Amino acid sequence: MVFFPHLDPKDQDDEIAIMQHILAVTRKSQEDGCDGEDAREEKVHPTRAGDYKKAFTPFTTTQRISKDEMDAYDRERRDTKDPKTIGQRNRIIQQWWESISDERKTEAGRVAEKWNKLGAPKGTHDS
Repeated sequence: MVFFPHLDPKDQDDEIAIMQHILAVTRKSQEDGCDGEDAREEKVHPTRAGDYKKAFTPFTTTQRISKDEMDAYDRERRDTKDPKTIGQRNRIIQQWWESISDERKTEAGRVAEKWNKLGAPKGTHDS
């Protein structure tokens, strides 16, 4: 491993930790970004029959596909540990929906149509 020449040799452990963190973040970013929309959609495709009781809309589909992003947006805008703020979540999620691009909304509409057409996977049922 190559170390920065201006660092004290005692700092090599810190440098290694920083490099490993950068590599891990880069790997995760590549895994998340390289999958493509179809793979991301496949990961969150509903598998329980109960998920199909109501038709999917572009909004509900985007909520499934972008759950982590949506949750992070919510956490940034309210104290999620305070139960009194739960009522703000719907308003915040609506703001998030309004902030995403039209292309993502269009893609979510396409996915919603696909999921509604395919329906629940064979062999699933409500318990």
